Amino acid sequence: MGGSPYPPSVPLESRPYATPDDLREMQAAVTRAWLTPRRPLISCSIGDLAWWFAGAGPGVDWSERIRIWTDHGSVVGWGFFKPPDSLDWFALPREDEADERRVLGEILDWGDGRVEASRADAGPAGPPPSLEVAAADGWLEADVLRERGFVATDTALVQYFQQLDRKVPEPVVPDGYRVRTVAGAGEIPARVEVHRAAFAPSRMTVEKYEILAGLETYAYDRDAVVEAPDGSFAAFTMCWLDRTVGLGYFEPVGTHPDHRRRGLGKAVNTFGLRLLQAAGARDAMVYSDASNEASRALYESVGFTAIAIHRVHRRPDPAADLQSAG
Repeated sequence: MGGSPYPPSVPLESRPYATPDDLREMQAAVTRAWLTPRRPLISCSIGDLAWWFAGAGPGVDWSERIRIWTDHGSVVGWGFFKPPDSLDWFALPREDEADERRVLGEILDWGDGRVEASRADAGPAGPPPSLEVAAADGWLEADVLRERGFVATDTALVQYFQQLDRKVPEPVVPDGYRVRTVAGAGEIPARVEVHRAAFAPSRMTVEKYEILAGLETYAYDRDAVVEAPDGSFAAFTMCWLDRTVGLGYFEPVGTHPDHRRRGLGKAVNTFGLRLLQAAGARDAMVYSDASNEASRALYESVGFTAIAIHRVHRRPDPAADLQSAG
């Protein structure tokens, strides 16, 4: 007989991040979420965690930035703090909603503490601490935030999704261009160069990318690029694969400004979908800034459909409210 896909309700414990094994356990919890009936309304993938880790760079004290919640040793939630005030959070879908609410509430409490600590040096003249958290419209996370006084802002990401149950066409590029994957570590500097150009100003460095390439979930043969006629990289989409649940994820995606309006974004994303499909992915997902119409058109052109809008939430500044009232 089949049992419930949700874990049982058991006492919670929490601890700071300690070793790379914790990253694997956090990713495993995300994988388990994608196995629940809530799929595809899951807020992140294993690729998000890898990208966040690499983006922070070397020398980070992860015990200060990440806290993990467990039920008898099994990870059911985590908070990922990004100084000075941003929190990414995750709670495994539970059969009893109260269990999820408890995990989310404890993560927010911890996040508030991290904001206070990160701004302690600002002194009385500094801005009042205010935690920034994202949650999708209509989801439990947004409900928990409202209960705690958070208000949705205009900053939002659109979550796009598609099933890979069709034949994905061959990518088409202009003469002189070709689509391929990164050949290895020797091409990291070129890969960093096109990323920095696409997202200027960018904080990506060769050192950070080397951290990324060293993570278990990264693969050169799923780091897709368009090579320009001069041999440089013109566009890219990094493809992450969660084999256990058959999920492919794009993060990040970009085109060098010197090569835009040539269909390269569509070509490299089509190529990425083919890579993921061949590797066993049944579904694919990507996020985009809600205000970016070019990205919306791109993702829709390769088969994605918007399924959720994730808005940044903040608590209002009481001092500002009093000032405006006076």
